[in-house]
Amino acid sequence: MIPNCRLYGKKRKVMMNDKKDLRTIKTKRAIDAAFTKLIREKGFEAMTIKDIAEEALINRGTFYKHYLDKYDLLESYENTLLQGLAEILTRNIEDEQPLGIGMPKKIATETFRYVDDNADKIITLFNNHGGNQFEYKVRTYMFDYYQTHSHQLIDESRLRVDREYLIAYITNAHVGLIRTWLENGRRESSEVLADVLETLTVKGPFYAAGLID
Repeated sequence: MIPNCRLYGKKRKVMMNDKKDLRTIKTKRAIDAAFTKLIREKGFEAMTIKDIAEEALINRGTFYKHYLDKYDLLESYENTLLQGLAEILTRNIEDEQPLGIGMPKKIATETFRYVDDNADKIITLFNNHGGNQFEYKVRTYMFDYYQTHSHQLIDESRLRVDREYLIAYITNAHVGLIRTWLENGRRESSEVLADVLETLTVKGPFYAAGLID
């Protein structure tokens, strides 16, 4: 039986593309791991493209196929982490649908689990070059998202303070808690930290401090 050469050619092309995609994924993972290690050990300013290439076991030409320079890599690195946080929020907060009573804690638990899974990367960014920049990006994204979806989170007819102040307070409390948790070595589980956040957010700092019942 004579094989269908056209069909064989298509299959071969698909296989070659799959192999190319797999190589790209492996290369980017190697660069990502190298970047994480080097930014922790040397700091962002001191590292060079040569350092990254040698650590990732690639040549500099391969690096430049994926990134313009180390600043482009840093931006991609940060955006990937932010995208993970964004997916948690968009997955749990649907447009025009008020949140159920247990949803804020569910979102907090998922967020802390995500931070826990990516702790090395996040704490490295917080503590090295661009730490304030990355933390600012996280705060800004969360603030903007809560602003956009405030109608699902807040009953404005019952507000006792300005909405922006309330969202700023919540956002800064969340990010500050994440940073402290990371700096303390993540002693508590994601679930326990979600309980801490719920106590601080729902009952307030005076209750948490034992000043009121």
